[in-house]
Amino acid sequence: MPIVRTGGLLVCAAASAALGGCAGAGLSPEPPAGVSLAGAWKLDHASSDDPQKVLDQMRAQAWKLISRRQTVSAPRPGPRGTMNGPQRSEPPLEEEPAQPPTGPGGHRPDPLLRSPMAHIIMTSVARGDLLTIRQTSGELVLDYGTSQRSFTPGGRSVVSAEGGVADQTSGWKGREYLIQIKAQLGPSVTERYGLAADGRQLVEKLHIGDGELPAVNLTRVYTPSTESAPRQPPSND
Repeated sequence: MPIVRTGGLLVCAAASAALGGCAGAGLSPEPPAGVSLAGAWKLDHASSDDPQKVLDQMRAQAWKLISRRQTVSAPRPGPRGTMNGPQRSEPPLEEEPAQPPTGPGGHRPDPLLRSPMAHIIMTSVARGDLLTIRQTSGELVLDYGTSQRSFTPGGRSVVSAEGGVADQTSGWKGREYLIQIKAQLGPSVTERYGLAADGRQLVEKLHIGDGELPAVNLTRVYTPSTESAPRQPPSND
């Protein structure tokens, strides 16, 4: 599910009361002098983290957790065939988990199918390889061609997120533009966009806080491009 800004300071008393907080502490509405992320960028796969490897690691962690829970809940024989209840000993996390049961057709269920953390990664990847950034004094726009995300530096809004709504703040922290999303139910997400030391690459750092699995990071590196992101075809609806 794409996470988009819902516009300005959203008047939503109930959500604000539940989420609390004001504009992101330490985030500035103005970038340092001479810092601009504007331009057309294309993902450099060779220099970026492989999202499939990150998902595979998360999947392995999920199976280990499932195996640990099954071991804890499994009853053990007691005297004369009685059951003493759940075992409390757990295998070391480094051990290989038991093979999950197969479903119809011999396929094993994917433990990430309903994972909010995995959904966030897949949503980010699904935006595509091309990114155009437009930067003004009052707005920063991330344009993927088929979708756009707009942010007001130093502003706060309530947005849709995995599992419900989230409190979103964004702004400049040093030479990076930060987007902080604190979900009411799901994991918190931090995105950082900044130029590499030589100024010739755009670096995106995605951090997903602890949720149903340990926190994960995904770094993506972009190089300048003359290509334009594909535009969303017009709808007749």
